[in-house]
Amino acid sequence: MSHQDIINAIHSLVREGKAITTAAVKARVGGPVNMPQLLQLVSRYRQSPDSLPAATEPAAPAVPVTAPDLVTRVAELEARIARLEQLLEQGR
Repeated sequence: MSHQDIINAIHSLVREGKAITTAAVKARVGGPVNMPQLLQLVSRYRQSPDSLPAATEPAAPAVPVTAPDLVTRVAELEARIARLEQLLEQGR
């Protein structure tokens, strides 16, 4: 895999909010990796995230969130909060 493939993998993990580790980047590349290059780029990212060039892969299209999805999610979260509050009260 090329230098740019490793950079694209790092940027992909960053977009997903995942930790940038050599194992995660290697798995994301999904093929044979030049380990010295991988270690150098991960180290470079950790020291200065802005020092890496931009990714060349197109960004994944955002999945549109619909209002019913949000309403359902809010209802689920409210139910979880109510349950946690109930458990806290029982524990006192």
